[in-house]
Amino acid sequence: MEEIFTVSRLSAIIKRSLETNFDNIKLTAEVSAVKVHFSGHVYFSLKDEYAVIDAICWKGNFQKNNKNLENGMKITCYGRVSSYPLQSKYQFIIEKFEEAGIGQLLKIIEERKKKLLLEGLFDAEKKKKIPKFPHIIGVITSPTGAVIRDILHRINQRFPSNILLWPVLVQGTESSSQITFAIDKMNKLPIINRPDVIIVARGGGSFEDLMPFNEENVIRSVYNSKIPIISAVGHETDTTLIDYVSDLRAPTPTAAAEFAVPEKIQIKYKIDSLFSQICIITNSIIKRQKLKLYSNKLLDIRTLLNEKMQLIDYISDRLYNSAFNIINKRKIELSRIDIHKPTFKVNLQELFKEMEFSFFNKIKDYKNKLNLVSNNLESGSYINILRKGFTLIETDKKKLITSSEEAKNYSNFIINFFDGKLYVHKDSKQTELF
Repeated sequence: MEEIFTVSRLSAIIKRSLETNFDNIKLTAEVSAVKVHFSGHVYFSLKDEYAVIDAICWKGNFQKNNKNLENGMKITCYGRVSSYPLQSKYQFIIEKFEEAGIGQLLKIIEERKKKLLLEGLFDAEKKKKIPKFPHIIGVITSPTGAVIRDILHRINQRFPSNILLWPVLVQGTESSSQITFAIDKMNKLPIINRPDVIIVARGGGSFEDLMPFNEENVIRSVYNSKIPIISAVGHETDTTLIDYVSDLRAPTPTAAAEFAVPEKIQIKYKIDSLFSQICIITNSIIKRQKLKLYSNKLLDIRTLLNEKMQLIDYISDRLYNSAFNIINKRKIELSRIDIHKPTFKVNLQELFKEMEFSFFNKIKDYKNKLNLVSNNLESGSYINILRKGFTLIETDKKKLITSSEEAKNYSNFIINFFDGKLYVHKDSKQTELF
């Protein structure tokens, strides 16, 4: 009896047959009609000159590839053939994909990278420092396009400098030899015209477009350059071998310009900051010199004070002796007077008044002199200087200490304030006073 199939059963058999016989397929084709569904799955077509097949890359597999699909792109993909029963059509389920030809190129680049790495061309300690203030900046790139305009604009905006442009092709078979030639020639220029730093740059592009910057002759030329080189090839996510050998890798040509020159505003701010520091240091030095000068004057004042105190003692002695002599003189005069003789009528009260007047006039005279000396002492006294916030530091042997370095030599010293003294004992284990 002839077997009767249902549509569902037949579709399931076809699906199983396709997946069984075409479960591990490598396919190279051109991408078209790309559609990213809101679910994250990507639907598109794969075609060649004679046929078209629908293709699907599920969300998880697409994210693992970390690459975009664009119409017209030629890819090599890996997957299986299946069917979609609801529409009665077959389709290619893609597990991973890459731009056509990239797999072999990646293998070549990886082998080249390992070789150059073993030779030490990528060693960090061999990289040269980028000068902070370059006089001439060499730029090796295409003379047309956005790259050179972006570099020139950014340099003029940040810190205008002399630019030496060496035009080269940045893709194609002749590109690597032109880049190598430009680097070598810039290194051989006379010092007056030689760049202080070189930027090698190009904009974004396909993997194949960036291949000149993976060529061994370019890598060795960068390594042998005596001039520091900044690489700025492709977009931020692109990486070529020139990035490993260059002295500095910039994510974009604009960033390379920023790495090559400083920022005018930052320099101005730094200069202003340094000037402020110089002013602070200068004022501090002046204050220390004034303090030292005052300390020297304090020594002179102390000497003057001692001399004035000696003068006070001398005047006091003279005052006492003078008063004593006056009184004795008056006593002698009184002893000679015979108060019983009528010819000498002496009023004793008047006599003592005269003595008292003479004595106190003498006292007043010496008191005025003493006040004058005292005022002079007061005006020249170091106590007045201490009242202004200064202190006088001396050893217990009255030797003046004028610096923190000198204070380190003593374990005991005295700090003189205007209203008293403070005796300080320093721990012998300390290396600094404060």
